[in-house]
Amino acid sequence: MSDLVKKVPQDLTVDEVRIGVANGDVPANLYSEIPCTIGHSYIRFEVSGNIVPCCIAKHRIGDVKKNDWRDVWHSGAYDSFRRKMSRIHLDRFHLVDPEWTFCQQCSHVPLNQTNADLLRKGRQEEP
Repeated sequence: MSDLVKKVPQDLTVDEVRIGVANGDVPANLYSEIPCTIGHSYIRFEVSGNIVPCCIAKHRIGDVKKNDWRDVWHSGAYDSFRRKMSRIHLDRFHLVDPEWTFCQQCSHVPLNQTNADLLRKGRQEEP
Protein backbone atom coordinates (compact mmCIF):
# COMPACT_ATOMS: atom_id res chain seq x y z
CA MET A 1 0.00 0.00 0.00
CA SER A 2 1.15 3.51 -0.77
CA ASP A 3 2.86 5.74 1.77
CA LEU A 4 -0.09 8.12 1.33
CA VAL A 5 -2.36 5.84 3.33
CA LYS A 6 -0.50 6.10 6.60
CA LYS A 7 -1.71 7.77 9.76
CA VAL A 8 -1.69 11.55 9.39
CA PRO A 9 0.14 13.34 12.21
CA GLN A 10 -2.20 14.63 14.91
CA ASP A 11 -0.93 18.22 14.62
CA LEU A 12 -2.49 18.83 11.19
CA THR A 13 -5.37 21.28 10.96
CA VAL A 14 -8.79 20.47 9.53
CA ASP A 15 -7.89 22.47 6.42
CA GLU A 16 -4.94 20.17 5.79
CA VAL A 17 -7.08 17.02 5.95
CA ARG A 18 -10.10 17.71 3.79
CA ILE A 19 -10.47 14.51 1.81
CA GLY A 20 -10.74 10.99 3.08
CA VAL A 21 -11.68 9.36 6.31
CA ALA A 22 -13.10 11.97 8.65
CA ASN A 23 -10.82 10.92 11.52
CA GLY A 24 -7.73 12.03 9.61
CA ASP A 25 -6.35 8.67 8.48
CA VAL A 26 -5.92 9.91 4.92
CA PRO A 27 -4.06 12.99 3.64
CA ALA A 28 -5.97 15.66 1.72
CA ASN A 29 -4.07 15.12 -1.53
CA LEU A 30 -4.79 11.41 -1.95
CA TYR A 31 -7.56 11.79 -4.54
CA SER A 32 -5.20 13.92 -6.61
CA GLU A 33 -3.26 10.73 -7.31
CA ILE A 34 -5.71 7.83 -7.44
CA PRO A 35 -9.17 7.19 -8.93
CA CYS A 36 -12.20 5.98 -7.02
CA THR A 37 -12.93 2.34 -7.85
CA ILE A 38 -15.80 1.73 -5.44
CA GLY A 39 -18.30 1.34 -8.28
CA HIS A 40 -16.45 -1.78 -9.39
CA SER A 41 -16.50 -3.51 -6.01
CA TYR A 42 -19.55 -2.28 -4.09
CA ILE A 43 -23.31 -2.04 -4.32
CA ARG A 44 -25.66 -0.98 -1.54
CA PHE A 45 -29.25 -2.07 -1.11
CA GLU A 46 -31.23 0.23 1.15
CA VAL A 47 -34.29 -0.89 3.13
CA SER A 48 -36.43 1.26 0.82
CA GLY A 49 -35.26 -0.81 -2.16
CA ASN A 50 -32.97 1.90 -3.50
CA ILE A 51 -29.70 0.76 -5.00
CA VAL A 52 -26.79 3.15 -4.53
CA PRO A 53 -23.19 2.71 -5.68
CA CYS A 54 -21.50 3.79 -2.45
CA CYS A 55 -22.35 3.77 1.25
CA ILE A 56 -22.39 7.58 1.42
CA ALA A 57 -23.49 8.42 -2.12
CA LYS A 58 -26.83 10.10 -2.50
CA HIS A 59 -27.19 8.92 -6.09
CA ARG A 60 -29.97 6.37 -6.47
CA ILE A 61 -29.14 4.18 -9.44
CA GLY A 62 -31.97 1.69 -9.26
CA ASP A 63 -34.64 0.04 -7.17
CA VAL A 64 -34.35 -3.62 -6.23
CA LYS A 65 -38.15 -3.79 -5.97
CA LYS A 66 -38.48 -2.87 -9.65
CA ASN A 67 -35.26 -4.18 -11.22
CA ASP A 68 -33.03 -7.20 -10.86
CA TRP A 69 -29.90 -5.96 -9.12
CA ARG A 70 -27.69 -7.57 -11.78
CA ASP A 71 -29.40 -5.45 -14.43
CA VAL A 72 -28.70 -2.34 -12.35
CA TRP A 73 -25.05 -3.43 -11.82
CA HIS A 74 -24.59 -3.68 -15.59
CA SER A 75 -26.69 -0.60 -16.42
CA GLY A 76 -25.62 2.55 -18.19
CA ALA A 77 -26.31 4.54 -15.01
CA TYR A 78 -23.93 2.41 -12.93
CA ASP A 79 -21.34 2.52 -15.70
CA SER A 80 -21.67 6.30 -15.86
CA PHE A 81 -21.01 6.49 -12.10
CA ARG A 82 -17.94 4.25 -12.49
CA ARG A 83 -16.55 6.41 -15.33
CA LYS A 84 -17.09 9.64 -13.39
CA MET A 85 -15.43 8.27 -10.26
CA SER A 86 -12.48 6.91 -12.25
CA ARG A 87 -11.67 10.55 -13.10
CA ILE A 88 -11.95 11.99 -9.57
CA HIS A 89 -8.18 12.48 -9.39
CA LEU A 90 -8.12 14.28 -12.74
CA ASP A 91 -11.31 16.37 -12.66
CA ARG A 92 -11.41 17.03 -8.87
CA PHE A 93 -15.18 17.66 -9.11
CA HIS A 94 -15.68 16.53 -5.52
CA LEU A 95 -14.04 19.74 -4.32
CA VAL A 96 -16.34 22.14 -6.18
CA ASP A 97 -19.63 20.39 -6.96
CA PRO A 98 -21.93 20.18 -3.90
CA GLU A 99 -23.54 17.06 -5.38
CA TRP A 100 -20.24 15.19 -4.92
CA THR A 101 -18.78 16.59 -1.69
CA PHE A 102 -19.65 13.33 0.10
CA CYS A 103 -16.41 11.98 -1.41
CA GLN A 104 -14.52 14.13 1.07
CA GLN A 105 -15.63 11.81 3.88
CA CYS A 106 -14.85 8.59 2.03
CA SER A 107 -14.13 5.60 4.23
CA HIS A 108 -13.11 3.47 1.25
CA VAL A 109 -9.89 5.33 0.50
CA PRO A 110 -7.64 2.41 1.60
CA LEU A 111 -9.60 0.06 -0.70
CA ASN A 112 -9.30 2.57 -3.54
CA GLN A 113 -5.56 2.83 -2.89
CA THR A 114 -5.19 -0.96 -2.99
CA ASN A 115 -7.22 -1.16 -6.21
CA ALA A 116 -5.17 1.66 -7.78
CA ASP A 117 -1.95 -0.15 -6.83
CA LEU A 118 -3.25 -3.40 -8.35
CA LEU A 119 -4.33 -1.64 -11.56
CA ARG A 120 -0.95 0.06 -11.84
CA LYS A 121 0.85 -3.24 -11.26
CA GLY A 122 -1.34 -4.98 -13.85
CA ARG A 123 -0.57 -2.35 -16.46
CA GLN A 124 3.16 -2.72 -15.81
CA GLU A 125 2.95 -6.49 -16.30
CA GLU A 126 1.05 -6.32 -19.61
CA PRO A 127 3.13 -7.51 -22.58
